[in-house]
Amino acid sequence: MGEPIIVTYKLYSAMASESSIVRRPSFDGFEVKDLKAGSDGLASRETIDGVGFDVHTVLKLQLTPYKDGRLSLGTLTMRNRVRLVNANGKKDPILNGVNEGYSLDNGYFNLSVTSVPIPIIVTALPGNTTPSTKFDGLVGDFKMDVQLAEKVLAPGKAAALTITITGKGDFSKIKQPEVQWPDEVDVLPAKVDEDKTQSADGSGYKSFEIPFTVNDPGKYTIPSIKFAFFDAVNYKYKTITNIPIEFSVVQEGGTNASVTATNGNEENKNFIVLSILVLVVLIIAIWLTFRNRKKKQPHSTQKAQKNLGIQKIEPLAAMTVEDILKPAADALHHSGNSFSTQLKQAVIRFFEQRLVLPPGSFNQTMISSYLSESNIPVQKHDAILSLFNELDMAIYSGGIAEADRQTLLNKTRSLLMRL
Repeated sequence: MGEPIIVTYKLYSAMASESSIVRRPSFDGFEVKDLKAGSDGLASRETIDGVGFDVHTVLKLQLTPYKDGRLSLGTLTMRNRVRLVNANGKKDPILNGVNEGYSLDNGYFNLSVTSVPIPIIVTALPGNTTPSTKFDGLVGDFKMDVQLAEKVLAPGKAAALTITITGKGDFSKIKQPEVQWPDEVDVLPAKVDEDKTQSADGSGYKSFEIPFTVNDPGKYTIPSIKFAFFDAVNYKYKTITNIPIEFSVVQEGGTNASVTATNGNEENKNFIVLSILVLVVLIIAIWLTFRNRKKKQPHSTQKAQKNLGIQKIEPLAAMTVEDILKPAADALHHSGNSFSTQLKQAVIRFFEQRLVLPPGSFNQTMISSYLSESNIPVQKHDAILSLFNELDMAIYSGGIAEADRQTLLNKTRSLLMRL
């Protein structure tokens, strides 16, 4: 109980379909957090029993059970409309040889699909033992790091204590750990940073940056900070802590040198040794960087090819953006989704040319890898993912209005010209 799980609902479609949610799943006994990011709307491609499917992430959720017993993941129902007869009365080849009866609505075949309910067994936390410090019902597997950037401060100088929790669990439930501050310390409200896009296995982080000031010179100690949770891996209560943190407040001009003289000399020696080590490491790093740069391939596309597991081939004659977009421009006045399909293929051809790939080898699953390896600004990165998503929606909706086609073509041309 209290241990979060990640639940993903995906729609697999082998044909162009207009799909919509008819009934959302219920999650009785769970707290629900939406994890679906914008990139999840980008369709991937899978082959099952020799049939190619476009795969769309419909829902991606973090569910945290708040009661024990036998719970269930609710069912998701989606309505799908597949066009099998076009406006000219031409039937889709899939109907060839179909003898059993079927009904069409204005050329569309309607089909609803429903997911299977999945039982979840939730056990109560053991009540015979409790952690040595306050327990707020947090369940997972966590680590804690406590850092103070500066150990020697001037009176009244702003400083900050940073507490970072990493691991797996429901990070939204993590509260700021209690700190036993010395009486002379003035503490300000903490700045909280939480990972909003947790990975598929539920891992993430949450940090608390606590600003503070001290006006009185002297030597201070922040006692150990305790963080309690139920360890879902070893099935026991656990309290983790850090070593006490010491820092000094020194008046400018050395009027309080007697307070920290011994520590000051020791810190100066440590600083000199550390500086020498850092300088040596920096020199070695610069030498390795120049040596590796000579060994690297001269063009960024070769790097992308290596990371994507693609063998280098000789580039074909380069095509301009207008040449690549010409088939889509020629289909601008065509009805249905032919324009959207041609435009998507044009964008794919653009990236195949950029990466020097064989025709037909690039797919959308490579997009994120390529963008992460390229020096493309975040705004353009998001615009590319959004464009693929918009093209998929246009294709699966059966086409868009002619005015919208022209707008989409101009938008695509502008984006590709800027890459």
